[in-house]
Amino acid sequence: MTKVHYFGPNLKRLRIQSGLSQAELGERLDTKLNGQAISNWEREINHPTYENLIGIAKFFNVMPSELLRTEKETAVGETTAVLDRIDEYMPKVAEIRRVMHMMGDFSTRQLDGLSEQLNQIMQYFRPYTPVDEDGEPETDQNGRKITKQSKYRDIPIKEIHQVYQELKAIQSYQDDRQKLD
Repeated sequence: MTKVHYFGPNLKRLRIQSGLSQAELGERLDTKLNGQAISNWEREINHPTYENLIGIAKFFNVMPSELLRTEKETAVGETTAVLDRIDEYMPKVAEIRRVMHMMGDFSTRQLDGLSEQLNQIMQYFRPYTPVDEDGEPETDQNGRKITKQSKYRDIPIKEIHQVYQELKAIQSYQDDRQKLD
């Protein structure tokens, strides 16, 4: 029989973070297990069935594979997913930066405004905790704060395109002005 590494410690960590006893966790799962089953899993004496693994993952709002990874493996997996998505937007960011370098005679205020817009765009690539209308962090059914990898799926493409068009207009204005001089 193949040993399933890291499941026990991950289960225990998630259970403790949720403030649950082994018995409470067992009662809350769809399969209604006793505390002894949870204890045996945490101590890696036994391992859950596939159905129980899926149920535990749903309960803790994690992917089943995260229950079987080390913390370092989980962090690397999240980083790779974010980096893969960033590559799609880097050409546009590079073009915006190229145009900014060409705008030597524009005011510091104008450039600061564009820089702030770029910083706001980059916020979409960083992990975040969503908040409700009162500014309180959103939580899952266990009361744990929800942290999402990034807002890249919600990137305001139209706004990015608008900033890009504004930068192109400024460049065109600068080119026309140079031709007149």
